[in-house]
Amino acid sequence: MTALIQVAICDGCPTIRYGLQHVLGTDPSINMVAEITTHEELLTSLVETDLDIILMDLEAGKQTAFYYLRKFRELRPDVKTIFFTGQTDRQVILEVIEMGVQGYQLKQAECHEIINAIHIVYNGGTSLAPCVTTTLMEELQNKHLQSSSQLSKREQQVLDLIAVGKTNNDIAKTLYISVRTVKFHVSSILEKLNVRNRTEAALTVL
Repeated sequence: MTALIQVAICDGCPTIRYGLQHVLGTDPSINMVAEITTHEELLTSLVETDLDIILMDLEAGKQTAFYYLRKFRELRPDVKTIFFTGQTDRQVILEVIEMGVQGYQLKQAECHEIINAIHIVYNGGTSLAPCVTTTLMEELQNKHLQSSSQLSKREQQVLDLIAVGKTNNDIAKTLYISVRTVKFHVSSILEKLNVRNRTEAALTVL
């Protein structure tokens, strides 16, 4: 017999808790083991609970939520977290991702999206709302733009040639410099862009 997914709800709104109970109750493989109304109860009510996943809100105050969640995860690193929130603020999303939580879904999500998120996270994956993936892509692009702005004019020329598939010999001939100088520029580019190889460097140009 397949083990049930043990889920707890942390949300200060009784309507949300009632709705989540109904949603979770439609999936026979999910068992709701607890519901709490404050972030403090993570430490007072859930530390000893047989638990796989917490569905947790942020509306009551993100810093309070982060503080108690960090404390809880020190005690129960085996329990995974899905933030279930109306927060779409860029900084909040980046802080949540930095914490290493496994899921982030918005409260306007469809019932099947909540169920799918629980299964994905339970099986070791991550489940992120579109606003989260958009924020992460923008953040990555911004970092590459900031790194690219640190390149010298010659390094930018070398990077542009790398992006179109030119070898070190090709670049040396095109820019009338030695292959050794090209290699020096390539190493500097990789370091400034914080990438591991020429392919990753080329992707920052595309």
